[in-house]
Amino acid sequence: MSYSDWMPFNKENINKAPTKAGVYFLGSEHETTYIGASHNIHERLDEHLNSSDACIKGTISFCYHETLFPEAEEEKQLTEFQYEHGRLPKCNKSK
Repeated sequence: MSYSDWMPFNKENINKAPTKAGVYFLGSEHETTYIGASHNIHERLDEHLNSSDACIKGTISFCYHETLFPEAEEEKQLTEFQYEHGRLPKCNKSK
């Protein structure tokens, strides 16, 4: 499975993100803070860039992976993160 490189979370880089389905990771300086899924990665990242959510506002970088099954991949990534860290990423709400 191939992920994009981590890149600065800004309009210029978000404009390069695909309009296809996939999962994406938002990060602070030292950790993944949010894992999400969307049927349009570019659009969802743009929404996050303009978010008023204090947790999301701390995002400095992101990466993504295109997939035909974004919700299933998101669930897999959240499960792996929780197994490894004993918790969900700090900006993900418990489901």
